[in-house]
Formats: sequence, C-alpha cells, structure tokens
Amino acid sequence: MLQLKSQQSQLGSSAVSGSGSYNYKSFHLGNWTEISATCGGTSQTGFQAPINIAVDGADYESMPRTSWPKFRAKDGGCEEAYFAAKGTAWQVTFIDEDANIDCTNLEMEWNGKTYALVQFHFHTLSEDTLDFQPTEMQMHMVHLAEDGSFAVVGAMIKTKGWKKNRFLEDVFGAGFDSNRKVSLNGKQKFNPYDGVLQKSGEFWYYPGSFTTPPCTEGVDFLIAQSPVVTSHSYVASYMEYLKGSGAGNSYGQNHRPIQPLNDRVITTGRFSRGGAFPPCGKLDPKNLRLGGEA
Repeated sequence: MLQLKSQQSQLGSSAVSGSGSYNYKSFHLGNWTEISATCGGTSQTGFQAPINIAVDGADYESMPRTSWPKFRAKDGGCEEAYFAAKGTAWQVTFIDEDANIDCTNLEMEWNGKTYALVQFHFHTLSEDTLDFQPTEMQMHMVHLAEDGSFAVVGAMIKTKGWKKNRFLEDVFGAGFDSNRKVSLNGKQKFNPYDGVLQKSGEFWYYPGSFTTPPCTEGVDFLIAQSPVVTSHSYVASYMEYLKGSGAGNSYGQNHRPIQPLNDRVITTGRFSRGGAFPPCGKLDPKNLRLGGEA
C-alpha cells in the first residue's frame, strides 16, 4: 500500500487564495468602471445592456398597437454611407460632419418622437443572448432624436441557413476597409429597415444603455425576434478585422457580457412601415458624436 505524506504547498496559502477578494461580478464588469462608474450599474435603476432574453416558456406582455415603432426610408434610403473604423467596432455611418456625410432619409417614430438613424455596427458574438445562447453576430442600428434620446434596433445574425440576407451580403461584400464613402452595387440604396427587419416582425423591448463606455443609460432597445443569415466567411473576415485593428479581443470578438436584469420588464411589439410622422429636426452635434461612438 502506497503511503502519501502530507507536504506544505510551495505556493503558499496566499498564492492559492489570491491576494485580494474577487468574484464573478468584477470579472463580469472588467475595468470599465474605472472609465465610467455608470458601467457598474451604479445608477438608481442599474439598467445596463446587453441582457439575456428568456424565450423558451416565456410569456411577455404585448405593448398596444399604437406604441409600435414605424420606420420610414425617404427616397428608398441613402445613396452612400461612410465606412468608419471605431475603437471597438467597424460601422456604417450616415450622419457625421467630420466625414462629410449627412443622410437623414432613414427615420423611426417611437414613443411619440422621430429618430434618425445615425449609424449601424456589428458585434461578435451577439451581445444580447436568447436563453443564454448568443448568435454569431448582432447588428445594432443607433437612432437619435432631437431631444437627445437614443434608441437601438438590434438584429440577431446567424451563419446557418440557406437563405443569406442580401443586404448584409452587399454591405460585407464591399469590404471592411475604413474611412471611405461607399455606394452599394447597382441601384440598391442603404436601407437596413427593408434589408434586415421583417415588415411586421415581432421584437422584444427593454430599457438599457450603450454597451461601451460611458455606458449611458436611458437607451431603448428593440431586438428583432427573427434572426437573419449571413455567410460564415463574412463573420470570420470581420473577426479577423477586429483582431488586426485591435478593436476586438484576441479571438476577434467585441461583445460586452450580459448585465444584471435588475427587475426590468421586457415587453413585445411589432415593427411597422411608413405612415406620416414629423421629420426628426435638428440634432445636437454633441449627441451625434456620442451616438457615433455607441
């Protein structure tokens, strides 16, 4: 019988236990609280984004039809957009004075306000999760109203499926080279509303925040329930771009972990199109810069 003798670990107890207290909350938050305390959910509500959305067996209250958002693309959308490299993503910009781009043709009416689409960008993996499962990518369409309110329309993107989304294929097919104006092939215009959202598709709504510092709260999130499909090669190319540019982590990902729900109520509704609603109005340059970095 082999007898084992007890031996003091050469590591010592302090090395095993760590020199300070830690938990999964600090792991979850990273060091963003050093940049902005709001990222730590220190506000009265602590409504930070992204979140997990329960799907299987969930029964959410449906908002009244009069509250459904309406989307409008004047003249069919925007003739061109500015492909921009940002610190944590690559994005397609429609309103940016420095880039000499100013297309306000894409608008959304929501909660009695008219919002202009400022830009859209992508995260890998998706930031929101469904039953704690991410999709390969998520698209965020950042909207701004005249009073400084922000709303983000999100679309979950998968790579499995035979019907690839034409709009995404055209956008990604133009390449991730940045700091340039781009027009799509043929007569197609930039119109992500028709491109990725079903005309009367359902969505989940929750109050949240920007998912990068300063993690500004009071942002409305409308997440389309129907995912779209793009080619795996484009997602892989985007991840390579994120790695090479330093905008993502070593895996080529740029998603924030899901945040505490904090008793938030998720509701559902449907997207709608057209209809008469007032123009967006004048947008504050300071808010445009904030929306351009969201």
